[in-house]
Amino acid sequence: MTIRDGAWELFDYDFQTGRSVWRYFDGEKTTFRTDYPVDDLIKQNTFTRNETSGNQMGDWVKIASVPLNVAYDAGLVQAQTEGDQQFVKKWLNDGDNRAWRSFDATV
Repeated sequence: MTIRDGAWELFDYDFQTGRSVWRYFDGEKTTFRTDYPVDDLIKQNTFTRNETSGNQMGDWVKIASVPLNVAYDAGLVQAQTEGDQQFVKKWLNDGDNRAWRSFDATV
């Protein structure tokens, strides 16, 4: 049995993480797409952000949970490795990345 998402065919699925890899063949080349479920992480970040609203920033405060694929694609891993804290702060403070924040304060 083949599982499909439109023209995409399921190539691999990880039951532990929910990650799915899809394959599309257009007649000449094969393209792969990887989907990562993030809904639960976004809900948890929102819950934690709301629960800690008004708290002071301090040592050992978790300010974000970012999926690894997003961290790599956004350049966060490279910036952290290179010690580029300005890039990390700018990215975390960007409103477009609010879903990954678990603490509501400016870094």
